[in-house]
Amino acid sequence: MAATLSSLDEINAFSTAQFKVTLAPVFENAPWVAEAVASARPFASLTALHKVMIAQLAALSDDKQIAFLRGHPRLSPETLRRGTTAESTAEQQAAGLNTLDSATGARLDALNEAYEARFGFPFILAVRHASLATILATFERRLAAAPASERAEAMMEIAAISWMRLLDRIGPAPTGSVSTHVLDTVRASPAAGLGVELWQLEMDGAMLRLESFTTNANGASDRDLLDNGRLRAGRYEWRYDTSTYFAGKGYPTSARSFLGKINVAFSVWNPEEHFHVPLLLTPGSYTTYRGS
Repeated sequence: MAATLSSLDEINAFSTAQFKVTLAPVFENAPWVAEAVASARPFASLTALHKVMIAQLAALSDDKQIAFLRGHPRLSPETLRRGTTAESTAEQQAAGLNTLDSATGARLDALNEAYEARFGFPFILAVRHASLATILATFERRLAAAPASERAEAMMEIAAISWMRLLDRIGPAPTGSVSTHVLDTVRASPAAGLGVELWQLEMDGAMLRLESFTTNANGASDRDLLDNGRLRAGRYEWRYDTSTYFAGKGYPTSARSFLGKINVAFSVWNPEEHFHVPLLLTPGSYTTYRGS
């Protein structure tokens, strides 16, 4: 994976040769994709670049799309022993496929054999952040799929893989941010005066506090957070001090201590987007979702 990021301005100014070299590994064994989209520059965002790349794959004939899928390696310890691309090696190792016991390795080999016999191309999954249980459950579910729908799902996984590889190489446009908004559904009003913190999961597994504030009269922060290019792909967590909030509203200890501090974890997949997390709150329950 790339050690340093190029900016959008830089990749827009690259020669065709530089552009191809930088982005060739984004699609497994298919450097032609980068070359095909070079003339579409300039790109205003990483999202726009990725969309054009995926359109190249969608435009392939059925035979060429299957040939493209066949260019992907198996997900297996044997693949890692024999050697594959640096990107696939890193992704499979991140999923722990290099440390499987012999029984699990044999199970994975059997699933690969059955899948390839049924569909004619390797099983493809974005495994960088997937657990072994997720990989095996997905494998077994997709073995029962119809060929056309399975090819479509494989292409969606390639879109996910290529997006993560783009983020390894190019800094996103500074358009993303996060926000939250809390409603006290008992009082049918914004939860003003609620203490909120924003945390991020770091690479070593530690949590880092990024922001802290008290909600305003609208039950929100006074501004969007992690804007101006500070948002990155990864795992984040809102933490809401509901005990203190409900204490100030006169709820007895037995009621306000049930939830305590509410932690709402969420993932940022595309750091060029805005991620809004509303919270509907009572002393005994809460509801959350991705808002707009």
